[in-house]
Amino acid sequence: VRFLLVHHTVSANGYAPAEVPGLLRGIHAFHTGAEKGWPDIAYNFFVDAHGGVWEGRTGSIEAPVMGSATGGSQGFAQLCCFVGDHQTVAPTAAAQTSMVALLAWLAGRYGIDPSPGATTTFTSRGSQRWPAGALVTTATIAGHREMSSTVCPGDAAFVLVRESFPTRVRDVLGAAPAPDPTSTGPATTSAPAPTTSTVAPTTETSEQTTTTSSTSTSTSTTSAAAATSTTADPGPPAHGLAAPATSPTSGDGVDLVLPLGAAAVACGTVGAALLVRSRRST
Repeated sequence: VRFLLVHHTVSANGYAPAEVPGLLRGIHAFHTGAEKGWPDIAYNFFVDAHGGVWEGRTGSIEAPVMGSATGGSQGFAQLCCFVGDHQTVAPTAAAQTSMVALLAWLAGRYGIDPSPGATTTFTSRGSQRWPAGALVTTATIAGHREMSSTVCPGDAAFVLVRESFPTRVRDVLGAAPAPDPTSTGPATTSAPAPTTSTVAPTTETSEQTTTTSSTSTSTSTTSAAAATSTTADPGPPAHGLAAPATSPTSGDGVDLVLPLGAAAVACGTVGAALLVRSRRST
């Protein structure tokens, strides 16, 4: 992972929190259906207008899963998507705060410098904008339009991606506890027990870098006020997730809601949560 790519769904704004699961299921159906034919949702994570943070493509919380996206950047970016249309309307304050916290967590996890002006370079794997073999230089926090011929993530969100988010993400990482690069395992402090909900899962096989488990799509959200857990990933210096206080005991599709880690702590009350989707028994 060399950079973070921000998208929007171009779906209607003004939805209620209870409508988010249905919106995500609709996106899953569209992405995996006949028109797109992808193995799972293209995006790694979603951020809704109420500050909820959702895992999109299966396994993205645990590992840098490759998304199904154009731009030739497959395998080099993690895709973070606002749920809404932000061509003329900016993301809500809650959505912006949660997106910053998510980007900071990912930047810390994968050793990405999010500072204003920071760039990275990769060799395109082929797309409608960057032919295979083209050398592409991009900001480490970028908008989808910089990779593909599209207006995504919308003009109102793109100005935030270019002018606001790099500084805000850098400030979050600067305030977060520094991970120990010599750590051989996660160092986790206690956290409130996660909220759980049960849903009827759908089953899809996701293209992943590390696993091919069948899972359900994310279908629940909650606000985690003042997250209080920090974890250092055992690999490169990282800000990770607290271990769940409970684990699903059946294949009924229990979604565990985990607060963001050190990045969220540095944000204060971020009102964001990450969902870990339980593996369904086969």
